[in-house]
Amino acid sequence: MSTLREDNATASKGDREPVDPRAYQLEMLAESMRKNIIVAMDTGSGKTHIALLRIAAELDRCGPEKLVWFLCPTVVLAQQQYDYFEKHLRCVQIRILTGNDGVDRWGEKQIWDDVLKDINLVVSTYQILLDALVHGFISMRRLALLIHDECHNCTKESSPNRIMQEFYHPKHRLMDEVPHILGLSASPIISSKLGGLEKIEQNMHALSKTPKLHREELLRYVHLPEMKTLIYPESVSGSENPPLLKGLLRTYSELDIRSDPYVVKLRAASHGGYSEQLRNALLSRKTYCQDQMKSLCGMAINVFEELGSWAVELYISICLQNFQSRRVPSIANFESLDEDERAYLLRAFAPLFDSRVDDQRSPEDSELSPKVRLLLDCLNAEVGPGFAGLVFVQTRASVRLIAHLVSIHTRTKDRLIVGTFVGTSNHHKRKSNIGEVHNVLDQGETLDDLRYGRKNLIITTSVLEEGIDVSATNAVICFEKPANLKSFIQRRGRARSAKSKYIIMFREDYQKNILHTWRQLEDNMKQMYMDDMRRLEEIRQQEDEEEGGEVFKIESTGAQMSLRDSVRHLDHWCSVLPTTQYADLRPVYSFEHHSDRTHVRARVLLPKSVDKTVREVLGGSWWKTEKFAKRDAAFEAYIALYHAGLVNDHLLPLIPNDEAALKAYSDIEKRPGLVTVKEKLSPWPKVAAAWQTGSTRFQSMIKFSIGQLVVPMRMISPFTLPSLSRLTLYPENDLVVHVDFDPIAGAEYTGDIKVSDTITMLLLFSIYRSRMASDRRGFPILFEPFIGVAEREKWLAEVTGTRPASALLAESSVCEQTGIVRDLSMNGVPYTFSGVTYQPVEINGAQAEGSAEPEMELAPFLAVSKLSKRADFLHPVVDNKDTKKTRVTKYLAPNTCTVDNLPFTHSQCAMYIPCVMHHVEAALIIEHLCNSLLSSIHFKNHHLVATAITASSAREAYNYQSLEFMGDSCLKVYATLNLMAMHLNWHEGYLTQKKGYIVSNGRLALAAQQTGLDQYIITKEFTGYKWKPLYNEDLLQSQPTKAREMSTKTLADVVEALLGAAFVDGGFPKVLACLSIFLPDVPWHSLSDCREVLHKVAIPNEASLFPHFFSHLEMLINHRFNTKSLLLEALTHPSHLGPDNTPSYERLEFMGDALLDIIITTRVFQHRSSLKPFRMHLLRTALVNADFLAFVGMRHFISVARTNLPPKDPGTTTFASESVVNLSIWHFMRHGHSAELIKAQASCHARFVDLQPAISEALSNGASYPWTLLTALAPGKFFSDIIESIIAAIYIDSAGSLAACETFLTVLGILPYVDRALDSGISVMHPKEELGVAAGNEKVRYEVAVLDDSVGEQEGRPGYKCKVSVGQLEVAVVFGARSRIEAETRAAEEALVVLKQHPGGLAIPLEDQHLEQEKVRRKNPMLDDDDEGEEEYVDAVDVLDEVELKDDGLCVEQDVDEGVGEEKGHDVRMGGCLSL
Repeated sequence: MSTLREDNATASKGDREPVDPRAYQLEMLAESMRKNIIVAMDTGSGKTHIALLRIAAELDRCGPEKLVWFLCPTVVLAQQQYDYFEKHLRCVQIRILTGNDGVDRWGEKQIWDDVLKDINLVVSTYQILLDALVHGFISMRRLALLIHDECHNCTKESSPNRIMQEFYHPKHRLMDEVPHILGLSASPIISSKLGGLEKIEQNMHALSKTPKLHREELLRYVHLPEMKTLIYPESVSGSENPPLLKGLLRTYSELDIRSDPYVVKLRAASHGGYSEQLRNALLSRKTYCQDQMKSLCGMAINVFEELGSWAVELYISICLQNFQSRRVPSIANFESLDEDERAYLLRAFAPLFDSRVDDQRSPEDSELSPKVRLLLDCLNAEVGPGFAGLVFVQTRASVRLIAHLVSIHTRTKDRLIVGTFVGTSNHHKRKSNIGEVHNVLDQGETLDDLRYGRKNLIITTSVLEEGIDVSATNAVICFEKPANLKSFIQRRGRARSAKSKYIIMFREDYQKNILHTWRQLEDNMKQMYMDDMRRLEEIRQQEDEEEGGEVFKIESTGAQMSLRDSVRHLDHWCSVLPTTQYADLRPVYSFEHHSDRTHVRARVLLPKSVDKTVREVLGGSWWKTEKFAKRDAAFEAYIALYHAGLVNDHLLPLIPNDEAALKAYSDIEKRPGLVTVKEKLSPWPKVAAAWQTGSTRFQSMIKFSIGQLVVPMRMISPFTLPSLSRLTLYPENDLVVHVDFDPIAGAEYTGDIKVSDTITMLLLFSIYRSRMASDRRGFPILFEPFIGVAEREKWLAEVTGTRPASALLAESSVCEQTGIVRDLSMNGVPYTFSGVTYQPVEINGAQAEGSAEPEMELAPFLAVSKLSKRADFLHPVVDNKDTKKTRVTKYLAPNTCTVDNLPFTHSQCAMYIPCVMHHVEAALIIEHLCNSLLSSIHFKNHHLVATAITASSAREAYNYQSLEFMGDSCLKVYATLNLMAMHLNWHEGYLTQKKGYIVSNGRLALAAQQTGLDQYIITKEFTGYKWKPLYNEDLLQSQPTKAREMSTKTLADVVEALLGAAFVDGGFPKVLACLSIFLPDVPWHSLSDCREVLHKVAIPNEASLFPHFFSHLEMLINHRFNTKSLLLEALTHPSHLGPDNTPSYERLEFMGDALLDIIITTRVFQHRSSLKPFRMHLLRTALVNADFLAFVGMRHFISVARTNLPPKDPGTTTFASESVVNLSIWHFMRHGHSAELIKAQASCHARFVDLQPAISEALSNGASYPWTLLTALAPGKFFSDIIESIIAAIYIDSAGSLAACETFLTVLGILPYVDRALDSGISVMHPKEELGVAAGNEKVRYEVAVLDDSVGEQEGRPGYKCKVSVGQLEVAVVFGARSRIEAETRAAEEALVVLKQHPGGLAIPLEDQHLEQEKVRRKNPMLDDDDEGEEEYVDAVDVLDEVELKDDGLCVEQDVDEGVGEEKGHDVRMGGCLSL
């Protein structure tokens, strides 16, 4: 009889024959066909084959619309089961669905319908089906059979139990159609409670069954192993850290959060400011790089404690080598690290890269932990002929290291052939893990290797505990004790060979009775499900009898929500609202009691950012407990959100449909940096066709101004050419040629075209004869001298052909009519003629009298210069040593040369014809674009269009960058106002999300391709070097479709540049027309229409409801509101909890940001001086900076008189006096009065009082933007938010008047400073960026330290200190900064001063020794006693969440409260040029 693993284990890849079922498997199949059961059989007994039989039987009887769904707990198990079913159910359409497939992005039912079309069997993880059911993509009615593998997981709030409780049982109670259920488990209970079996059965709506009729046959295939325990001593505490571990921990402690790429990006995104997101990142240290380093250190410490010093040294070395060489150690990919993150970590690891570990050396016992030595002894004792074993360990790193140790250790390397196996979850959101050393690609054949004897030992994690088919082994070793009863049983089932052993390693202090407890519980469990008389008890109600059966269901999708789900749904919806500091986004519940005092009803209040119509909702019923009243209120609130359009049909937070679709298919169709687009449109085939169809020809005059010489030429075309601007050419260093195109009145041309064609050939052939044939005619554009039509043939006869160069000897002078000289001895090399000269030559055979020297005579020579090979006339000659060479005069014998009859001036003009053709081609492309795609815009200035479609790479005299700067702002303001008007109840988060999609480069690039704009974009430089004449005959032939690659950014930039061109050509109306062309899926409306909609929905507010003191605010901002509610909304912080229903300012701030941007952008763009695009971007970044807006808002105030209380002294007759109170805009902000917010206002105001004189002076008279001073102000985001929200409120209230907004900005002093910055050329580059530029190739290094109290008193400057070095030299030191950012910015400023004072180089001494001994350091607790005296610099912020190594080596997280600022610390940061 064949063994179990031969029949029922997964066959090899080449074996696809079906297996024969055993009797006990058929018994279980029969039970399953009668009722729902849980097959409870030991591991390796063939449960999967029972499922296979059951699936086949169900597919035979169910309809084609039905699905069988097989559920697995892990991705690895799902893949194994899928492979098994695929092998044995060849005619069945099977689909596997896991997180690796990006299923969480499938937000449309159509996607699910497409994926499951014609599918019969689905294998997935639990969560996949649960999510599909929750969101209505799949219904229980569609399932014919539901199989739960490892069904012991169907408990509590687990995914499989939720599937049953929320979707199966409700349908079953209603006697609706539900699938049959089959459960598979080796251990139906997990915990140590025997009653858990009954609970599992209730949850699964199935009875546990084990074979009875054929039990003896089952026992022949299942062997219980011998139990054995190994006791190892506790690790010796206090052992010294190995050098590499010590270095790694030191590296982590010194890791600079300020240089972290995520922090750098946040700083750049906040325009040099100090945003809340940036502040949180600095305090929490929750960045990807920091987490990676922390995780690596934690794992290294764990390896050291568990495996010993040899293992940790090898582990760290492998991690570093993998990371340095970009080797991918696992399913995670290092490419998910962006280059900045990688460079940052490479710099941090640099000191460790030289540390190499000999990975082939067998370690000494002293280098291994006692636990590992015991494992090696055990393996050495157990191994023998036919040995096959498993070792279960806890971590993936341990898998790799123990496997490697076994393969090289002297006691095991010749006896064991080891393999490894770990989980392979590869979710699309998973990023790389530096601490990962296991390569899952190496384990593809591991299980087969064990099965067929190629390996005899596998080191694995808990992934092989359950489900995955493993060949029978005779030894299973648990390196750590099993976590629970389930693990104990599952692992034991792997040791199913006869006379096998099950070995568990315990530390010497373990609970010795745990094994007995597990065995006893298992026996009792088996007795329960062996009792044939026991019947399934009635399924108990899952909720208290009070809870009703209310379910809100969306019929179109099948998505549903019950009372049980309501609170969770509502909490989730609120959690995705835009986060705002000092505002709690959680729903607030309040309760009211019924008159009977026994029932209660709840009311829920949502955050202020939620639309007023659904912000407050009352529960629909009275309840006995607050718990269910709360659920009821949440239930009603979520339904209200759905009806308001804020929740989609799958009962999920709203995501715009187009963006949802884009995300759903992002894994299939990601838009790369380069895309294939159409080749640039060629207008010449159309020109060639016009020669064939039309009889009328048109002419225009071209004037070539070559120095002082003007050569008129005639250009002939088959139709009227568009207007052509002047063309400037640069043939030589000291020569500029202007080509002017003058239209001719009555431009029709009546001459013989054949003559013109021949003249064109003659002109071009004189210069480009190597590129053309002399017998071909038919050019798309014809050129000839501007002479009378009747004179052309005579002129042509005179200039055709050549004459001997000796004819020049008879000509009296050199003039422009002298043609090109060609040296026949050199294949006709062309030269320009400059004159005749006479030089002595030897007379053949003659000697002078009385001399041996030959007799000489004077002979004529032609003085010529070689015709320049330069063809790139569109660009000035580069001023380098090659171009400065003087033209060499050469002398040729006349008898070896000929001279063209064509005057050289005309050959010169022919030399420039390629440039003229390029110029005409561009004009034809622009005309075609304006008359087709852009026809509805009616551009008056076509040069704007030419500029907009020309990339800088084309090196034309113009490019799109400036127009793109303007168009970007136009797109932003249109998208913002249209979204605001279209979605009146959307909060700022939805609006931002949708706007981001509309203005994204990917969307705009797609629009450029969809509209065909890509074929008009000019990106390639024209140089003329490869130019060849075009012929109508060739152009009329069918041309193959060509394509080119173009960056998506270029495509997007051109769309924005056309928007900018439309704005310049005709203002916002033409921008609207342009938007309608490129983004037709958005129902665009004019800005005035949008403003009208927003004004109509503003909350009417009677004067009696308007705070009287807000009249002072109206005076302060110089605008009296007609709709008072707009001003209230603009000043209402999201934390406000007042009785009125005024929404928070977030929507208005969203709108005001775009309005401020368009105002500043327009002012900068339209300035009289021509600014470079880079300068314009710098200006805009500085002028909309949040710190700057906050400052001008705080500086602007109104003085309000207040009456003081009269004196209390009864003896005085003094009347009550008056005093003045200065109120700024932020004083009027309405908020929740939280202590944190009030503290933030007060502290910022205190800083403002100190900094205001200096900042105001810099803004009024300074030569540079006060970045450092504004950074020191460090205002909260709300200070600038209310400025932007007021701008939006004024715009809506003033009938869409940007002028009214500009008045407000003028009152604040923003626009006057804009004008000053433009007129005076104020430097607006950030000091750190400027220092990076000034440093050139040298690295800029910032060292930041937090001064403690004693140092602060000693120096008189409390706060931060920063040293900045350029290269190896220290340049500047600053003290007393209020923040780390301020310290670095100030240091950069001072360093720039030093660099400017030492333009020839730096020679600055290091600080005195006593400064190095400041008390800014603390002893690193991770250093050993032997390192006493060595100290680490640790930044104060680094104390947060840091990993510390205690005396016993335990890795813990330390949370530090707000007092962390008093800690001493030091940090080193590498800096450079910031990117905009």
